[in-house]
Amino acid sequence: MRQATLALRSATVVRLATSNPGDTHALTAWLASNERARPRCVLGKTEGNGCVNDFTRGYASLVVEQALRSAGRLEDTSIIMSGGTEGVLTPHILVFADVAQDTPSVAGPPTALSLGVARTRDLGAHEIGRRAQVEATHEAVLSACRDAHLSPADVCFAQIKCPLLTPKRVAAAALPCATHDGYTSMGLSRGASALGVALATGELSRGDLDAAVERLCEPEGLSGFSSSVASASAGIELRHSEVFVLGNAAGSASPLRAAHCVMRDALDSPAVCRMLAEAGLSLDNGQLTPASQARVRAVLAKADPAAAVRGERTTMCSDSDLHATRHARAAVGGLLAGLTGCTNLYVSGGAEHQGPAGGGPVCVVYEAGEGEG
Repeated sequence: MRQATLALRSATVVRLATSNPGDTHALTAWLASNERARPRCVLGKTEGNGCVNDFTRGYASLVVEQALRSAGRLEDTSIIMSGGTEGVLTPHILVFADVAQDTPSVAGPPTALSLGVARTRDLGAHEIGRRAQVEATHEAVLSACRDAHLSPADVCFAQIKCPLLTPKRVAAAALPCATHDGYTSMGLSRGASALGVALATGELSRGDLDAAVERLCEPEGLSGFSSSVASASAGIELRHSEVFVLGNAAGSASPLRAAHCVMRDALDSPAVCRMLAEAGLSLDNGQLTPASQARVRAVLAKADPAAAVRGERTTMCSDSDLHATRHARAAVGGLLAGLTGCTNLYVSGGAEHQGPAGGGPVCVVYEAGEGEG
């Protein structure tokens, strides 16, 4: 008897080099040679400063949107660009896509990589950094999880691209804003987004929500309320929030899986090593072997500035030449590059309520080893 077929989504991830923020040559070529692929999220790192006036993010988002539209693959695709490739980090883009496959239906498929996207409504300037942003993000995360057929508790990484405040937006606000300072608003927006993720994944209870919002981005609040899988990046180029989640779900036909951990500070290489071991990725003399490097599709991480690391003073938060998030990206990027042997890593600065203060979530997407799952 002929087996029935079931159309399955097979998540795939590809890393593409960029020579500048406007370079979409590799993306265009990949889209042309992968006609069955449905991009769900294009996630990129640009060589901008990652601060309020980083217009490389908007430029990169625009050219990626144009490339997707030209290929007829723009619908429901999240475009998330993050500035800052300090140190050894390499500018690049990651394409997370679903490829439809007609596969014989089998009982009890193993869990494998699954992707989901959603977006919030446009947020008013007075809502940024406040409960309204938390609630909007919470709902969007749940929607993205449904899209991925993923339980919120099984999310390995939740990437949010959220808006920030500018003088023009503050002046036009219907109600008073949480701050008039653009750079401060970036942290508040990231923090509120992270609390929205934590509420969706069950890491933050409804009973604690008021206290978490009241202490948003305050030192005593950072340690008490956080998400172990949230990654939020703020930008001037949008007014809503883009939400992208990934995790391992039953029924996915992908050959890829995800593993994640939380670094307690910028030196926490043991946590990353445990995550790599969980993924079956082998280290030799402190770095992934060439065979394991070839299995890695993406490394995603948050980096949080700290005035002191393990009791020793740093200048991250007191340097008037470089913003603190730039120091943090360089530090964590160097550690992860040393362990993985890769420089095209997605490392985002500013981890308010994203892991412990001074630390942050890390995720690796990798090809499953033989017999895994």
